[in-house]
Amino acid sequence: MSKTNANPELSAAVRYWPEGEAWFKDRIPRDFPWGDESLLEEVPESAKGSYGARIGEPVQLDGVRYAQGDIVVVGSREEFETLLSRIDEVEALIFPWYDRLVPPSLWIPHRRRVELRAYRQDLQARFWKALLITVGLVTLGFFQPSFLMLALLGATIYGLFPLVEVSMAWFRRVDRYTVDDLNRRLVNNEFFRRWMVSRPAGKLKIALALLILVFVGQWTVGLVPSIERAALVKSAVIEDGEWWRTVTTGLMHGNLVHILFNGMALYSLGRVIVALVSPSLMSIVFLFTVVTGSLASLWLGQGQASVGASGGILGCLGFLLVVTERFKGALPGYLRESCIQATIVIAIFGLLGNQFIDNAAHGGGFLGGILLGAVFFPGLSLASRTPKAAVRLLSWISLAVLAAGAAKIGFELWKIEIG
Repeated sequence: MSKTNANPELSAAVRYWPEGEAWFKDRIPRDFPWGDESLLEEVPESAKGSYGARIGEPVQLDGVRYAQGDIVVVGSREEFETLLSRIDEVEALIFPWYDRLVPPSLWIPHRRRVELRAYRQDLQARFWKALLITVGLVTLGFFQPSFLMLALLGATIYGLFPLVEVSMAWFRRVDRYTVDDLNRRLVNNEFFRRWMVSRPAGKLKIALALLILVFVGQWTVGLVPSIERAALVKSAVIEDGEWWRTVTTGLMHGNLVHILFNGMALYSLGRVIVALVSPSLMSIVFLFTVVTGSLASLWLGQGQASVGASGGILGCLGFLLVVTERFKGALPGYLRESCIQATIVIAIFGLLGNQFIDNAAHGGGFLGGILLGAVFFPGLSLASRTPKAAVRLLSWISLAVLAAGAAKIGFELWKIEIG
């Protein structure tokens, strides 16, 4: 028994794939590193030459139970349409004349230009929803100071980010894009996304594991004494000359939420830097901007101790702003917009949470990232796998300094444990 399809895109997709055609093949950005058709998964041998779909949810068809990820094939276009009418969630489509699994974003091409009024009406509804969430959570935080940090984090994720995104999108003249522009952007974005997630990130995962290991050590001996012993305590640096704290503070964190959000942010930004320019630059950017953030905190920040990788994370963001400017003709536009959006949101978050956020360290790291990006700007190459010898040397020095900083933290924590 068939049913009405809950996903009209499935039925529409069949109509937009005439026999023997793959509408996006000529729009694949083959001049860029991600312009590789092999980024789309190959159709399994057993399904080649058939119509079919990879199931996105457990479903029972004609007495056979299929799990999510299973592939169902049929022999004709009519059977294909019937099959799709019986499935609500599909991960990919299969056509007999195309040997790659077709992801949802590439099922249906744009057929008409964007109507600006309808586009902005949709944005307006999202704007008021995001504004309501932001105001509600911020108000809750200030009336309940014990929940201020969590309330601001929630407001940032569910309110400020969509609020700034919608506000920026309002000024985008999407009505000026031709249909071909829209389709080329669609294809470029999909292939770029797939290329990004395919890039190796093993070294970045090792770095995050090191941060977690340091935090576990802090937790073991006590977060407060560990911060006093090895983080950016202003008097210890300025009066006692313990300048090594400008590095070690970037490897430590104040609580579980702190390392959780910083870890996710560092991994997200780090993956982009590693993919777009060079893995070697990541360690240089992080170390340099941790230090510039620490120096800004020393001379412009408040008197209490400062701790966390935020200076380095903001440094990565500033560096990425320069990188996206350098390659703006190739990269999807949303990537640069996301960097700008994150910069605005973090600035607002810093103002609202200045009681517990070291804005001087954030600003120092961010400006340090922009400065470093400007220095490397002329020599940046897109997706370079063979950095210059000087960059490799600086990378090894940076890694050695960071490793020494982790060892110093370990030594200081050991002294707390035995003392």
